[in-house]
Amino acid sequence: MSNETLTNKNNNMNNQKTSDQIKKTIENVDTTLINSLASLLSSEVKAKIYIYLRKYGESTVDEIARGTGIYPSTVREIILEMYEEGLVNRKKLEKEGLGKKPYLYSAIPPSEVVKKLSKSLQKKLNDVFILDKKLKKKEIKIPLLPVRIVIDDKEQ
Repeated sequence: MSNETLTNKNNNMNNQKTSDQIKKTIENVDTTLINSLASLLSSEVKAKIYIYLRKYGESTVDEIARGTGIYPSTVREIILEMYEEGLVNRKKLEKEGLGKKPYLYSAIPPSEVVKKLSKSLQKKLNDVFILDKKLKKKEIKIPLLPVRIVIDDKEQ
């Protein structure tokens, strides 16, 4: 076997190892991202749907179900919750013919998710402080609520 052939085989093996390492890294990042989002969104299913929509853009319930491996009925239920929470947008799919026109869903930017979650957390924390003050019968001054969360949205 010539040196050139050996060099080509070594390069191919190195390329395969690098490709495998990249795939494992992406899988690890995806798993970490899903776990982090699941914690923030209080559901692994919501996290998977959100990541799918960020990755693939506008999609129907059936496309999301196929892409995530989640049952279509579960996707329908959770995507409606996400829509009501303002985590996804939806619009009617324009199609010819009779029958029900499905919705196309898209995820809002991550910075908007953080804003929504921080507002919700801020309200909950303020409610705790207000309740605590009421329990101690202290005067409550609304403009001086103790918790304020500020999000810098320089990047979307």
